[in-house]
Amino acid sequence: MFMLLKFLNFWFPVLVYSGIIFAASSIRDVNIPGGIPNSDKLIHVLEYMPFGFLLARALNSLGLKLSVWQLWVLVAFLTFGYGLTDEWHQSFVPGRTQSIFDALADLVGGSLGSWIWIKIKR
Repeated sequence: MFMLLKFLNFWFPVLVYSGIIFAASSIRDVNIPGGIPNSDKLIHVLEYMPFGFLLARALNSLGLKLSVWQLWVLVAFLTFGYGLTDEWHQSFVPGRTQSIFDALADLVGGSLGSWIWIKIKR
């Protein structure tokens, strides 16, 4: 029972938020308003900040003996990996394109989110 509660508390939010990202990436023909070049990169950063925050929180709950630096790098690596799979997924959605620069913006967002979690945790 304890493991189920721990999963629901720490990992379920990561899975739900991953699903939200997947659902948002499934929307066809998205047009970013405002006309500011590359403004979608800011949206990627903001979208992945909560993901990085939740992932850092969940990984910390595992009781691994990771330094702050190791946790931050692990979250960055996992966020970049999820961002790459998200970009690949978008390549199959009509009107959407894949971009390594979007995945890099995802990496930045996830890294910032984990940094915020680390600062709050201290």
